[in-house]
Amino acid sequence: MNVDLWENINNYLLSNNIDGAAVELESLLQSATSDRFSSLAVSHFTNSPLEVFNHIEKFVCACQDQFDVRAVYLEMNGFDINYDRWYFDSFAYTIYSDDTEDMDWLCDWISPNWDQLTLCGLEKTQDDFRWYIESKIYEYKTHDKVVEIASLLVMIRFIQLIRDSLSIDITNDSIPLLATAHDFDIFGRFTF
Repeated sequence: MNVDLWENINNYLLSNNIDGAAVELESLLQSATSDRFSSLAVSHFTNSPLEVFNHIEKFVCACQDQFDVRAVYLEMNGFDINYDRWYFDSFAYTIYSDDTEDMDWLCDWISPNWDQLTLCGLEKTQDDFRWYIESKIYEYKTHDKVVEIASLLVMIRFIQLIRDSLSIDITNDSIPLLATAHDFDIFGRFTF
């Protein structure tokens, strides 16, 4: 794990410079010697921002009918090993902490299970992860660097999709909303 790279991407997110993080990762991916994962540098999720916004809004409204929603967390699945289908789960909370060092509260969601939303548009990258896992390329360590860059960029693409979706309705801005991928400890932070 390239700790410096992860810290740098986290700093971009903490300063709400999501596109800066994307540009850095795109540049690193384009300079990599592998032809695998290269399409990700110029690809994005193609889900309609309106579709994503409506999915989130329905979830929050359904939860608000049951309890006072104080925070929302959207988590993309563990995409690197679950390359057949990429999606995100939704969680709602009666608590929230803005302490970026203590995220344990994310384990205490109150919301009921909610339908997942399938993420589309990065199928070539899904195939690259399939190749990496099914061919056991990880055993040879030849693509570790490019896979790490691609993993971070997929997470950033998800955060960009959430950001673009939330910009549809700027009147809802009181509920903190965090977004990332499974097993990532860096987050996009918004309000809904």
